[in-house]
Amino acid sequence: MNSHGRLARKHAGREGIVYVLALLLICIFSSLAVAFISTTDLALFKGRNATLALDARLAAESGMNYLMYQMTSETLPAGSAGQTMLDNLAASLADRLDGTANLSGETVTYDGTTISVPQIALDGQCSFTAQITLLDDDLRLSVTGRSPTSAQSPEHTLARQIAMDLGPDSDSANPTQYGIFSKGPVDIDMNLSLVGANDPEEGSIYSAAEGDAIDIDSGYVDGDVCTLHEDAVIDCGATVNGDIETGVPEVPIPTLDGSVFEPFATNIVDASTVVNKGGTFENIRILAGTNPSFDKAVTIRGVMYVEAPNYVYFKNNVDFTGVIVTEDPGEGADPATHKIEFKNNLTLNGIEDLPDSSEFEDLKQHEGTAILAPGFALEFKNNFSSVSGTIAADSITLKNNLNGTVYGSIIIVGDGGVDFKNNSNLTIDQSKYNRATPGVISASGPVTLVVHPSSYTEGS
Repeated sequence: MNSHGRLARKHAGREGIVYVLALLLICIFSSLAVAFISTTDLALFKGRNATLALDARLAAESGMNYLMYQMTSETLPAGSAGQTMLDNLAASLADRLDGTANLSGETVTYDGTTISVPQIALDGQCSFTAQITLLDDDLRLSVTGRSPTSAQSPEHTLARQIAMDLGPDSDSANPTQYGIFSKGPVDIDMNLSLVGANDPEEGSIYSAAEGDAIDIDSGYVDGDVCTLHEDAVIDCGATVNGDIETGVPEVPIPTLDGSVFEPFATNIVDASTVVNKGGTFENIRILAGTNPSFDKAVTIRGVMYVEAPNYVYFKNNVDFTGVIVTEDPGEGADPATHKIEFKNNLTLNGIEDLPDSSEFEDLKQHEGTAILAPGFALEFKNNFSSVSGTIAADSITLKNNLNGTVYGSIIIVGDGGVDFKNNSNLTIDQSKYNRATPGVISASGPVTLVVHPSSYTEGS
């Protein structure tokens, strides 16, 4: 082979290598192009999702602002608290929003636990929905904002959720904020132990009496000891964990109204009824002037409605599940002829503990009240165990080594006040019932809601 041939073959080999390298470079550049396009598309999708998420978040914020305005603009009836507050808000929001253009023909719905606001549309096909639930003593407003992921399929959305709590204005004072609330004087002879089960404030005492308003010989008070009048006298020999104050803001005396319970008391007890041999009684109405004496161990379920006048006496081992209610005799009733006395071994279980039977089904919706006795004096002696619900009466006396828990408050609406004698150990636990006390009507006026900004939370 001559030199020309060898040179031609050499050039041909080099050209083959160049072709291979060119193909490799084309593949590399093609891969880089594909990767660049994929990265660009991913960045675009990320940016689009971030925009959609922001739109959904802004929709939720818009819904939050709108509904906070609606809720804080509402004026709820006096006594609205807990479950009653949620019930009243549901009715108010339905009245305000149903039939408006914002709801596009939909309505606010309520199932007893959750208020649901239907979809409300915003500009750009964004929208929000909301739910309001009860959270302890406050209301939790949860708003979900939505942004459509496709103009062609607006039902496909990206959602963001935020939440905020609202509660009753703290300036709306309520007697149940105290363990013992009394229109009249509070007189405690010796060795009182008054303790809040969950918070020292549960073990607080308030008196609206003038002059010698509070006199505590010895013992311990977990919360505050306070009076309405600046010049009222507090003579306190007890150790007080909270403050001792006079001239605190007024808490209006509530009205006691047993009309919600009276219809359930259908079984008559009169002078001909044998009650002194014990037994079981359900949903009873004690006629005026009967003055029954339950001398033996007795079980009572449901409502015991006491007409005025009456002196109802329980001697031993009272097992009561339900609520005691009295007819209001009006001002000036003689406590000697309008009285309920428990001598030994009382346990008063709540309405919620009644059997699941037809005669108690509706009554069980009114839990939280144990004794509602306008115009009547109450007296407890010896081995007071527990009372599930608030005790409200004209006056109350507790004697002789009482050791028990009240799941609610003691509210005294008469000038007779509170009289504790001899070694009383009382625990106040207000955590059991998250609702207004049925039959105790606050005189503090309508309730408004305020926002708790520190409760703000975000979800997805």
